[in-house]
Amino acid sequence: MELEANTVVCREGDPSSELYFLQSGKLLVCTLSGRQVKVISRISPGEFIGELSFFDGKPRASYVVTLERSKLIQIQKREISTHLPSWYTQIGANITKKIRHLDHVIHDSNIRRSNAEESKPLSIDEQRVLYELLSN
Repeated sequence: MELEANTVVCREGDPSSELYFLQSGKLLVCTLSGRQVKVISRISPGEFIGELSFFDGKPRASYVVTLERSKLIQIQKREISTHLPSWYTQIGANITKKIRHLDHVIHDSNIRRSNAEESKPLSIDEQRVLYELLSN
């Protein structure tokens, strides 16, 4: 998939089990809190997104938006699951359960990374653009 900047790849709460591999470009993983766009992380080439939903089948935990023209490879669970051993998918599901729990703990505690480039807050203008994009 080749996507232009400011394209929504995934929406928080959407059902999905696809896994994505970012070949080129940059992605922003974020959530909405009222009218505020909260940055979770920025994704660089060579990284995956969607692994939680891929392993546990639960809805997407956050929004993912392209920050620049990006090229992703979409991996359908139904196409790859027959090639994965059952123990591998069980380990993935167990790790995913722990990650989702820790995400809730971190969110509820308002814990933030300090000086982490990948979770740097957005400017007011960037938030305005993303809020418009995500709230439609």
